[in-house]
Amino acid sequence: MTELSEEEQKRIMESPPKGTFALIAVYAGVFTAAWLFLYFVRFLSHGPVN
Repeated sequence: MTELSEEEQKRIMESPPKGTFALIAVYAGVFTAAWLFLYFVRFLSHGPVN
């Protein structure tokens, strides 16, 4: 395996973690969709509490 130059190492270490941000966005979307499903479909569909 070839060694990285100092410039390449610096560029890699200073770049933002794009994959981590994408994974967090996916989890946030799934969590929000699940919460909305529970709230509107499961809770509100049963009507008011007696």
